Amino acid sequence: MAAIGIIGAGSWGTALAVLLHKNGHRVTVWSIMESEIEMLTKEREHKDKLPGVKLPEDMVFTTDLAAVKDKDVLVLAVPSPYTRSTSHSMKPYVREGQIIVNVAKGIEEKTLLTLSQIIEEEIPQAEVAVLSGPSHAEEVGRGIPTTIVVGAQKKATAEYLQNIFMN
Repeated sequence: MAAIGIIGAGSWGTALAVLLHKNGHRVTVWSIMESEIEMLTKEREHKDKLPGVKLPEDMVFTTDLAAVKDKDVLVLAVPSPYTRSTSHSMKPYVREGQIIVNVAKGIEEKTLLTLSQIIEEEIPQAEVAVLSGPSHAEEVGRGIPTTIVVGAQKKATAEYLQNIFMN
């Protein structure tokens, strides 16, 4: 069982939080929006983004980014325009070699860097991997079979993440 921090409580971050929790991991979900964290904590459902997908009672929700520091894996699930600023804010809490899995798609408009390159630039001490696939948050959140692939620079990291996400 791994301790996993989900950075971003939108549909994709929430769906992956549900999947990872069902896989037996301890999950903490972060959002910059206090109102979103209050709704998730109280309703145990993301009414706007994933209606009908219930969130476990032992899933933790927070606006405190320092919560990432004790996690085995961080899943960066913020919209691509916020990858740089969120990564920059996370940097003081990320330890050497900590795995960050980027799950957003896109490139930075001004630099044309991929999101992984941005994370590596902002948090050089992290080990960055990516997760993507022909899937939708609604499918993953509801447990509908889908396919997701993981990529990393080290085969051992990719295999580790595959075991964490696979069900």
